[in-house]
Amino acid sequence: MSTVTVATNPLIDAPAPPARRPRVLLLGAAFGAVAAALVVAAELAVYLQVRGQLAAAGDATFPEGVVLPLTPGSMGMLTLAMSLVTVSWAVYALQNDDRPHAYLAIGLTLLFGAAFINSTVYLYQQLAMGLTASAAGTLLYIVTGTHLVMVVVGMVFVSVMGFHALGGQLTGRDAEGMSAAALYWYITVAVYVVIWYGIYITK
Repeated sequence: MSTVTVATNPLIDAPAPPARRPRVLLLGAAFGAVAAALVVAAELAVYLQVRGQLAAAGDATFPEGVVLPLTPGSMGMLTLAMSLVTVSWAVYALQNDDRPHAYLAIGLTLLFGAAFINSTVYLYQQLAMGLTASAAGTLLYIVTGTHLVMVVVGMVFVSVMGFHALGGQLTGRDAEGMSAAALYWYITVAVYVVIWYGIYITK
């Protein structure tokens, strides 16, 4: 008795690939960064309103002898602008499985973040103004301090994704974690552009 062999096509019989999960981390980073940006924007709006009221009344924005220097704020702006290049480089390197360059880019991004924090601390030292010396001064500390928190959170985010990459994750199409960290960093830098113009340029 003969048997009939039925040829099978492995491409037809193969199971369907698992569905790609929605970009939860990317969306979460976007929502978190936008929420923080709105908080800073609200604080900055109050600062500008108070400053405008003082100017309309002919009063000084800060106590006598306190001068808001432009250099530290502008150096911070330049530093964050350079960090945009390095964080984008980190994402590109991981997407192309180029780990050595990804680690270098992550390290430089963190270095630029630390340099920005240093420039802001130097600004506070140059001001030498008490937290409650004036209403505008208090708001200045609140706005810049809140943004400092955003920068620190961004550095932690980038560091965590860097450790994930070091552990063999976040490569090729799965580099979403670093893309999420980069998106948070982009929004953080964009917030500082508004702060830099509103506080330091239009002072």
